[in-house]
Amino acid sequence: VNQAIRRIVMACGCGCVQYTEEEKQHSGIFTKTVSDQIDDFQHWDHSKVLTYAVYWGFGYIFFNVLASKFTTLFLSWLIEYTAPMSILVVTGIVLFVGMVLFMLPPIPGIPIYLTAGIVLVSVGEESLGLWGSIAYACVVSILIKLLACVVQQKLIGELFGQSVAVRQLVGINSEGIRAMRVVLSDPNLTLNKVFVLVGGPDWPVSVLCGILGLDVFPILFGTLPVAILVVPTVFAGSFAYMGSIEDENGVDLYPWADTMAAVASAIIAGCMGVFTLSAAGAVKETFEKNKDAIDAIPIDQEVKAADDIAEKENEAYSKAVVWSNVPIWAKLSLILAVGSMIACCGMLVAFNTQCFAEYDLMYTITEHLGGKWYNLVKPLGRYALMLIVVSYVFLKIFQSWATTEMKKILQNQVTDEERKPLFDSESPRYT
Repeated sequence: VNQAIRRIVMACGCGCVQYTEEEKQHSGIFTKTVSDQIDDFQHWDHSKVLTYAVYWGFGYIFFNVLASKFTTLFLSWLIEYTAPMSILVVTGIVLFVGMVLFMLPPIPGIPIYLTAGIVLVSVGEESLGLWGSIAYACVVSILIKLLACVVQQKLIGELFGQSVAVRQLVGINSEGIRAMRVVLSDPNLTLNKVFVLVGGPDWPVSVLCGILGLDVFPILFGTLPVAILVVPTVFAGSFAYMGSIEDENGVDLYPWADTMAAVASAIIAGCMGVFTLSAAGAVKETFEKNKDAIDAIPIDQEVKAADDIAEKENEAYSKAVVWSNVPIWAKLSLILAVGSMIACCGMLVAFNTQCFAEYDLMYTITEHLGGKWYNLVKPLGRYALMLIVVSYVFLKIFQSWATTEMKKILQNQVTDEERKPLFDSESPRYT
Protein backbone atom coordinates (compact mmCIF):
# COMPACT_ATOMS: atom_id res chain seq x y z
CA VAL A 1 0.00 0.00 0.00
CA ASN A 2 2.82 2.37 0.91
CA GLN A 3 4.59 1.76 -2.39
CA ALA A 4 1.35 2.10 -4.38
CA ILE A 5 0.69 5.53 -2.78
CA ARG A 6 4.22 6.63 -3.62
CA ARG A 7 3.65 5.59 -7.23
CA ILE A 8 0.41 7.64 -7.33
CA VAL A 9 2.17 10.69 -5.87
CA MET A 10 4.89 10.34 -8.48
CA ALA A 11 2.31 10.05 -11.29
CA CYS A 12 0.49 13.18 -10.10
CA GLY A 13 3.71 15.16 -10.35
CA CYS A 14 3.48 16.53 -6.81
CA GLY A 15 6.56 18.62 -6.12
CA CYS A 16 6.63 17.81 -2.39
CA VAL A 17 8.72 14.69 -3.02
CA GLN A 18 11.82 14.67 -5.24
CA TYR A 19 12.42 11.61 -7.43
CA THR A 20 15.34 10.78 -9.68
CA GLU A 21 14.89 10.55 -13.44
CA GLU A 22 15.45 6.81 -13.26
CA GLU A 23 12.62 6.45 -10.76
CA LYS A 24 10.31 8.56 -12.92
CA GLN A 25 10.93 6.35 -15.95
CA HIS A 26 10.32 3.20 -13.93
CA SER A 27 6.88 1.64 -14.43
CA GLY A 28 4.98 -0.76 -12.24
CA ILE A 29 3.09 -0.89 -8.97
CA PHE A 30 6.20 -0.63 -6.80
CA THR A 31 8.96 1.95 -6.80
CA LYS A 32 12.25 1.12 -8.48
CA THR A 33 13.99 0.44 -5.18
CA VAL A 34 11.37 -2.10 -4.08
CA SER A 35 11.24 -3.61 -7.57
CA ASP A 36 15.02 -4.14 -7.45
CA GLN A 37 14.70 -5.77 -4.03
CA ILE A 38 11.97 -8.10 -5.29
CA ASP A 39 14.08 -8.98 -8.32
CA ASP A 40 17.05 -9.71 -6.05
CA PHE A 41 14.88 -11.95 -3.86
CA GLN A 42 13.69 -13.91 -6.89
CA HIS A 43 17.30 -14.72 -7.76
CA TRP A 44 18.12 -16.13 -4.33
CA ASP A 45 19.04 -19.79 -3.96
CA HIS A 46 15.82 -20.38 -2.05
CA SER A 47 16.51 -24.04 -1.25
CA LYS A 48 19.87 -23.25 0.33
CA VAL A 49 18.60 -20.19 2.21
CA LEU A 50 15.63 -22.07 3.70
CA THR A 51 17.75 -25.11 4.58
CA TYR A 52 20.34 -22.96 6.36
CA ALA A 53 17.53 -21.19 8.22
CA VAL A 54 16.48 -24.54 9.68
CA TYR A 55 20.10 -25.40 10.57
CA TRP A 56 20.54 -22.09 12.39
CA GLY A 57 17.35 -22.78 14.30
CA PHE A 58 18.63 -26.19 15.39
CA GLY A 59 21.92 -24.62 16.51
CA TYR A 60 20.21 -21.89 18.51
CA ILE A 61 17.83 -24.26 20.29
CA PHE A 62 20.48 -26.87 21.05
CA PHE A 63 23.26 -24.58 22.27
CA ASN A 64 21.40 -21.62 23.78
CA VAL A 65 18.31 -23.35 25.14
CA LEU A 66 18.57 -27.07 25.76
CA ALA A 67 22.27 -27.37 26.60
CA SER A 68 22.31 -24.39 28.96
CA LYS A 69 19.08 -25.16 30.82
CA PHE A 70 19.54 -28.90 31.24
CA THR A 71 23.20 -28.51 32.19
CA THR A 72 22.11 -26.11 34.94
CA LEU A 73 19.45 -28.62 36.01
CA PHE A 74 21.95 -31.47 36.23
CA LEU A 75 24.57 -29.46 38.08
CA SER A 76 22.01 -28.21 40.62
CA TRP A 77 21.08 -31.84 41.29
CA LEU A 78 24.78 -32.62 41.72
CA ILE A 79 25.12 -29.83 44.30
CA GLU A 80 22.18 -31.20 46.28
CA TYR A 81 23.35 -34.83 45.95
CA THR A 82 26.91 -34.20 47.17
CA ALA A 83 25.98 -31.96 50.12
CA PRO A 84 26.39 -34.63 52.85
CA MET A 85 29.58 -36.20 51.43
CA SER A 86 33.24 -35.74 52.38
CA ILE A 87 35.58 -33.39 50.52
CA LEU A 88 37.61 -36.23 48.95
CA VAL A 89 34.54 -38.05 47.62
CA VAL A 90 33.04 -34.84 46.29
CA THR A 91 36.34 -33.93 44.62
CA GLY A 92 36.34 -37.28 42.81
CA ILE A 93 32.72 -36.76 41.70
CA VAL A 94 33.40 -33.20 40.50
CA LEU A 95 36.46 -34.39 38.56
CA PHE A 96 34.49 -37.20 36.92
CA VAL A 97 31.42 -35.10 36.08
CA GLY A 98 33.57 -32.22 34.86
CA MET A 99 35.49 -34.53 32.52
CA VAL A 100 32.29 -36.04 31.15
CA LEU A 101 30.75 -32.62 30.51
CA PHE A 102 33.94 -31.38 28.84
CA MET A 103 33.68 -34.31 26.42
CA LEU A 104 30.38 -32.89 25.13
CA PRO A 105 31.00 -30.29 22.39
CA PRO A 106 28.22 -27.83 23.33
CA ILE A 107 29.12 -27.65 27.04
CA PRO A 108 31.52 -24.78 27.93
CA GLY A 109 33.70 -24.73 31.02
CA ILE A 110 31.89 -21.87 32.80
CA PRO A 111 29.07 -23.93 34.41
CA ILE A 112 31.61 -26.57 35.50
CA TYR A 113 33.75 -23.98 37.29
CA LEU A 114 30.66 -22.39 38.86
CA THR A 115 29.55 -25.75 40.20
CA ALA A 116 33.00 -26.48 41.62
CA GLY A 117 32.89 -23.12 43.40
CA ILE A 118 29.58 -24.06 45.02
CA VAL A 119 30.02 -27.77 45.73
CA LEU A 120 33.62 -27.87 46.91
CA VAL A 121 33.27 -24.74 49.05
CA SER A 122 30.06 -25.91 50.74
CA VAL A 123 31.58 -29.33 51.53
CA GLY A 124 35.14 -28.21 52.33
CA GLU A 125 34.32 -25.18 54.46
CA GLU A 126 34.61 -27.07 57.75
CA SER A 127 37.91 -28.83 56.99
CA LEU A 128 39.69 -26.21 54.86
CA GLY A 129 38.01 -23.01 55.96
CA LEU A 130 36.03 -20.72 53.68
CA TRP A 131 38.89 -19.11 51.76
CA GLY A 132 40.95 -22.29 51.79
CA SER A 133 38.09 -24.21 50.19
CA ILE A 134 37.70 -21.48 47.53
CA ALA A 135 41.41 -21.75 46.69
CA TYR A 136 41.04 -25.55 46.59
CA ALA A 137 38.08 -25.23 44.19
CA CYS A 138 40.18 -23.00 41.91
CA VAL A 139 42.98 -25.57 41.77
CA VAL A 140 40.58 -28.45 41.08
CA SER A 141 38.83 -26.46 38.33
CA ILE A 142 42.12 -25.67 36.57
CA LEU A 143 43.11 -29.34 36.90
CA ILE A 144 39.81 -30.41 35.30
CA LYS A 145 40.41 -28.04 32.39
CA LEU A 146 43.96 -29.33 31.81
CA LEU A 147 42.94 -32.99 32.06
CA ALA A 148 40.08 -32.36 29.65
CA CYS A 149 42.50 -30.75 27.19
CA VAL A 150 44.72 -33.86 27.30
CA VAL A 151 41.82 -36.27 26.76
CA GLN A 152 40.24 -34.15 24.02
CA GLN A 153 43.54 -33.76 22.20
CA LYS A 154 45.10 -37.22 22.59
CA LEU A 155 42.09 -39.54 22.74
CA ILE A 156 39.55 -37.70 20.61
CA GLY A 157 41.52 -35.44 18.28
CA GLU A 158 44.36 -37.79 17.38
CA LEU A 159 42.05 -40.80 17.12
CA PHE A 160 39.46 -39.14 14.89
CA GLY A 161 42.18 -37.25 13.03
CA GLN A 162 43.05 -40.51 11.28
CA SER A 163 39.70 -40.30 9.49
CA VAL A 164 39.70 -38.47 6.16
CA ALA A 165 36.05 -37.52 6.71
CA VAL A 166 36.85 -35.83 10.03
CA ARG A 167 39.83 -33.93 8.60
CA GLN A 168 37.62 -32.86 5.71
CA LEU A 169 34.87 -31.78 8.11
CA VAL A 170 37.17 -29.43 10.04
CA GLY A 171 38.53 -28.02 6.76
CA ILE A 172 42.14 -28.96 7.42
CA ASN A 173 43.19 -27.58 4.02
CA SER A 174 41.37 -24.28 4.52
CA GLU A 175 43.44 -21.15 5.05
CA GLY A 176 41.76 -20.47 8.39
CA ILE A 177 42.73 -23.84 9.89
CA ARG A 178 46.21 -23.61 8.41
CA ALA A 179 46.58 -20.18 10.03
CA MET A 180 45.55 -21.71 13.36
CA ARG A 181 48.16 -24.43 12.84
CA VAL A 182 50.83 -21.73 12.47
CA VAL A 183 49.66 -20.07 15.70
CA LEU A 184 49.31 -23.24 17.77
CA SER A 185 52.45 -25.00 16.53
CA ASP A 186 54.68 -22.13 17.70
CA PRO A 187 56.98 -23.69 20.38
CA ASN A 188 57.09 -20.37 22.26
CA LEU A 189 54.38 -19.02 24.53
CA THR A 190 53.04 -16.17 22.41
CA LEU A 191 50.06 -13.95 23.09
CA ASN A 192 48.32 -15.13 19.92
CA LYS A 193 48.71 -18.74 21.02
CA VAL A 194 47.26 -17.97 24.47
CA PHE A 195 44.37 -16.03 22.95
CA VAL A 196 43.38 -18.95 20.70
CA LEU A 197 43.75 -21.62 23.40
CA VAL A 198 41.86 -19.65 26.06
CA GLY A 199 39.49 -17.55 23.94
CA GLY A 200 38.46 -20.29 21.51
CA PRO A 201 35.66 -22.77 22.30
CA ASP A 202 36.93 -25.47 24.69
CA TRP A 203 36.13 -28.72 22.88
CA PRO A 204 36.78 -27.67 19.24
CA VAL A 205 40.18 -26.07 19.95
CA SER A 206 41.53 -29.02 21.98
CA VAL A 207 40.26 -31.59 19.50
CA LEU A 208 41.68 -29.57 16.60
CA CYS A 209 45.11 -29.64 18.30
CA GLY A 210 44.89 -33.43 18.26
CA ILE A 211 43.77 -33.57 14.64
CA LEU A 212 46.71 -31.34 13.69
CA GLY A 213 49.07 -33.70 15.57
CA LEU A 214 50.48 -31.01 17.88
CA ASP A 215 52.58 -31.77 20.96
CA VAL A 216 50.41 -31.81 24.06
CA PHE A 217 52.81 -30.21 26.57
CA PRO A 218 53.29 -26.84 24.80
CA ILE A 219 49.50 -26.75 24.35
CA LEU A 220 48.94 -27.34 28.07
CA PHE A 221 51.51 -24.66 28.95
CA GLY A 222 49.74 -22.22 26.66
CA THR A 223 46.40 -23.12 28.27
CA LEU A 224 47.53 -22.24 31.82
CA PRO A 225 46.44 -18.57 31.52
CA VAL A 226 42.89 -19.92 31.52
CA ALA A 227 43.22 -19.35 35.27
CA ILE A 228 42.37 -15.70 34.50
CA LEU A 229 38.92 -16.94 33.52
CA VAL A 230 38.60 -19.87 35.95
CA VAL A 231 39.32 -18.00 39.19
CA PRO A 232 36.59 -15.32 38.94
CA THR A 233 34.14 -18.00 37.80
CA VAL A 234 34.86 -20.12 40.88
CA PHE A 235 34.54 -17.02 43.04
CA ALA A 236 31.16 -16.24 41.44
CA GLY A 237 29.92 -19.71 42.41
CA SER A 238 31.39 -19.39 45.90
CA PHE A 239 29.80 -15.99 46.45
CA ALA A 240 26.45 -17.40 45.30
CA TYR A 241 26.77 -20.13 47.94
CA MET A 242 27.87 -17.64 50.62
CA GLY A 243 24.88 -15.45 49.84
CA SER A 244 22.57 -18.33 50.78
CA ILE A 245 24.11 -18.89 54.25
CA GLU A 246 22.08 -17.63 57.21
CA ASP A 247 22.55 -17.72 60.97
CA GLU A 248 20.07 -19.11 63.52
CA ASN A 249 17.97 -15.94 63.27
CA GLY A 250 17.70 -16.09 59.49
CA VAL A 251 20.12 -13.19 58.96
CA ASP A 252 22.58 -13.41 56.07
CA LEU A 253 26.11 -14.11 57.28
CA TYR A 254 27.58 -12.56 54.16
CA PRO A 255 25.21 -9.77 53.02
CA TRP A 256 27.83 -8.53 50.56
CA ALA A 257 28.18 -11.89 48.80
CA ASP A 258 25.42 -11.31 46.23
CA THR A 259 26.99 -8.02 45.20
CA MET A 260 30.40 -9.62 44.85
CA ALA A 261 28.87 -12.45 42.80
CA ALA A 262 27.54 -9.83 40.38
CA VAL A 263 30.98 -8.19 40.24
CA ALA A 264 32.62 -11.55 39.57
CA SER A 265 30.09 -12.26 36.81
CA ALA A 266 30.92 -8.92 35.19
CA ILE A 267 34.63 -9.78 35.32
CA ILE A 268 33.89 -13.17 33.70
CA ALA A 269 31.94 -11.51 30.89
CA GLY A 270 34.73 -9.01 30.34
CA CYS A 271 37.43 -11.69 30.26
CA MET A 272 35.38 -13.84 27.88
CA GLY A 273 34.82 -10.92 25.54
CA VAL A 274 38.49 -9.90 25.52
CA PHE A 275 39.80 -13.43 24.95
CA THR A 276 37.23 -14.25 22.26
CA LEU A 277 37.87 -11.09 20.26
CA SER A 278 41.61 -11.49 20.72
CA ALA A 279 41.44 -15.09 19.44
CA ALA A 280 39.72 -13.94 16.26
CA GLY A 281 42.23 -11.12 15.90
CA ALA A 282 45.16 -13.52 16.40
CA VAL A 283 44.05 -15.75 13.53
CA LYS A 284 43.42 -12.72 11.29
CA GLU A 285 46.84 -11.24 12.12
CA THR A 286 48.57 -14.54 11.38
CA PHE A 287 46.72 -14.86 8.11
CA GLU A 288 47.85 -11.39 7.05
CA LYS A 289 51.46 -11.41 8.33
CA ASN A 290 52.48 -15.07 7.98
CA LYS A 291 51.22 -15.82 4.51
CA ASP A 292 54.46 -17.58 3.53
CA ALA A 293 54.32 -19.89 6.56
CA ILE A 294 50.70 -20.75 5.81
CA ASP A 295 51.44 -21.48 2.14
CA ALA A 296 54.39 -23.68 3.17
CA ILE A 297 52.09 -26.11 4.99
CA PRO A 298 51.59 -29.12 2.70
CA ILE A 299 48.10 -29.85 1.44
CA ASP A 300 46.47 -33.03 2.76
CA GLN A 301 46.08 -34.94 -0.51
CA GLU A 302 43.53 -37.41 0.88
CA VAL A 303 41.32 -34.56 2.02
CA LYS A 304 41.86 -32.75 -1.28
CA ALA A 305 40.62 -35.81 -3.19
CA ALA A 306 37.60 -36.00 -0.87
CA ASP A 307 36.98 -32.27 -1.36
CA ASP A 308 37.00 -32.74 -5.14
CA ILE A 309 34.37 -35.46 -4.86
CA ALA A 310 32.33 -33.33 -2.45
CA GLU A 311 32.54 -30.38 -4.85
CA LYS A 312 31.04 -32.47 -7.66
CA GLU A 313 28.29 -33.69 -5.34
CA ASN A 314 27.58 -30.12 -4.18
CA GLU A 315 27.33 -28.93 -7.78
CA ALA A 316 24.92 -31.75 -8.59
CA TYR A 317 22.90 -31.03 -5.44
CA SER A 318 22.71 -27.33 -6.35
CA LYS A 319 21.38 -28.24 -9.78
CA ALA A 320 18.84 -30.61 -8.24
CA VAL A 321 17.40 -28.03 -5.83
CA VAL A 322 17.05 -25.09 -8.23
CA TRP A 323 13.79 -23.65 -6.93
CA SER A 324 12.05 -23.64 -10.31
CA ASN A 325 12.78 -27.36 -10.68
CA VAL A 326 11.62 -28.41 -7.22
CA PRO A 327 8.17 -30.06 -7.23
CA ILE A 328 5.39 -28.40 -5.28
CA TRP A 329 5.26 -31.05 -2.56
CA ALA A 330 9.03 -30.76 -1.92
CA LYS A 331 8.79 -26.96 -1.78
CA LEU A 332 5.92 -27.24 0.67
CA SER A 333 7.93 -29.67 2.82
CA LEU A 334 10.88 -27.29 3.08
CA ILE A 335 8.64 -24.28 3.75
CA LEU A 336 6.86 -26.19 6.53
CA ALA A 337 10.24 -27.12 8.01
CA VAL A 338 11.23 -23.44 8.13
CA GLY A 339 7.83 -22.38 9.40
CA SER A 340 7.93 -24.94 12.23
CA MET A 341 11.42 -23.81 13.23
CA ILE A 342 10.44 -20.13 13.18
CA ALA A 343 7.40 -20.89 15.34
CA CYS A 344 9.53 -22.92 17.75
CA CYS A 345 12.23 -20.25 18.13
CA GLY A 346 9.64 -17.52 18.37
CA MET A 347 7.83 -19.27 21.20
CA LEU A 348 11.06 -19.99 23.10
CA VAL A 349 12.27 -16.40 22.79
CA ALA A 350 9.06 -14.38 23.17
CA PHE A 351 7.45 -16.64 25.79
CA ASN A 352 10.52 -18.03 27.55
CA THR A 353 9.04 -17.74 31.04
CA GLN A 354 5.91 -19.56 29.85
CA CYS A 355 8.03 -22.33 28.27
CA PHE A 356 10.53 -22.98 31.08
CA ALA A 357 10.35 -22.72 34.85
CA GLU A 358 12.75 -20.27 36.49
CA TYR A 359 15.75 -22.26 37.69
CA ASP A 360 19.40 -21.67 38.61
CA LEU A 361 22.30 -23.53 40.20
CA MET A 362 21.25 -22.78 43.78
CA TYR A 363 17.73 -24.20 43.30
CA THR A 364 16.72 -27.78 44.08
CA ILE A 365 14.54 -30.12 42.08
CA THR A 366 12.58 -31.07 45.20
CA GLU A 367 11.74 -27.53 46.26
CA HIS A 368 11.47 -25.67 42.96
CA LEU A 369 10.28 -28.35 40.49
CA GLY A 370 8.03 -30.40 42.76
CA GLY A 371 10.52 -33.29 42.81
CA LYS A 372 10.19 -33.89 39.05
CA TRP A 373 13.03 -32.72 36.82
CA TYR A 374 10.86 -32.62 33.71
CA ASN A 375 8.76 -29.87 35.29
CA LEU A 376 11.54 -27.57 34.10
CA VAL A 377 9.73 -27.57 30.75
CA LYS A 378 6.23 -26.14 30.95
CA PRO A 379 3.39 -27.32 28.63
CA LEU A 380 3.96 -24.47 26.16
CA GLY A 381 7.64 -25.36 26.09
CA ARG A 382 6.82 -28.98 25.29
CA TYR A 383 4.69 -27.90 22.35
CA ALA A 384 7.54 -25.69 21.17
CA LEU A 385 10.05 -28.54 21.44
CA MET A 386 7.68 -30.81 19.51
CA LEU A 387 7.93 -28.35 16.64
CA ILE A 388 11.66 -29.18 16.46
CA VAL A 389 10.76 -32.77 15.60
CA VAL A 390 8.18 -31.58 13.06
CA SER A 391 10.75 -29.30 11.44
CA TYR A 392 13.32 -32.11 11.31
CA VAL A 393 10.88 -34.53 9.67
CA PHE A 394 9.90 -32.05 6.94
CA LEU A 395 13.55 -31.16 6.34
CA LYS A 396 14.51 -34.85 5.97
CA ILE A 397 11.67 -35.36 3.46
CA PHE A 398 13.03 -32.52 1.32
CA GLN A 399 16.64 -33.68 1.66
CA SER A 400 15.75 -37.28 0.80
CA TRP A 401 14.15 -36.10 -2.44
CA ALA A 402 17.10 -33.78 -3.18
CA THR A 403 19.66 -36.54 -2.54
CA THR A 404 17.83 -38.88 -4.91
CA GLU A 405 17.83 -36.21 -7.62
CA MET A 406 21.52 -35.49 -6.99
CA LYS A 407 22.41 -39.15 -7.51
CA LYS A 408 20.48 -39.16 -10.79
CA ILE A 409 22.44 -36.13 -12.00
CA LEU A 410 25.76 -37.70 -10.99
CA GLN A 411 24.83 -40.95 -12.72
CA ASN A 412 23.95 -39.06 -15.90
CA GLN A 413 27.30 -37.26 -15.75
CA VAL A 414 29.15 -40.57 -15.44
CA THR A 415 27.19 -42.01 -18.37
CA ASP A 416 27.95 -38.95 -20.52
CA GLU A 417 31.66 -39.20 -19.69
CA GLU A 418 31.68 -42.88 -20.67
CA ARG A 419 29.97 -42.12 -23.97
CA LYS A 420 32.10 -39.11 -24.85
CA PRO A 421 35.21 -41.07 -26.03
CA LEU A 422 33.00 -43.03 -28.44
CA PHE A 423 31.82 -39.82 -30.11
CA ASP A 424 35.22 -38.14 -30.00
CA SER A 425 37.15 -41.07 -31.58
CA GLU A 426 37.72 -41.10 -35.35
CA SER A 427 35.43 -43.20 -37.48
CA PRO A 428 37.14 -46.36 -38.75
CA ARG A 429 38.35 -46.31 -42.36
CA TYR A 430 37.86 -49.29 -44.62
CA THR A 431 39.88 -50.03 -47.70
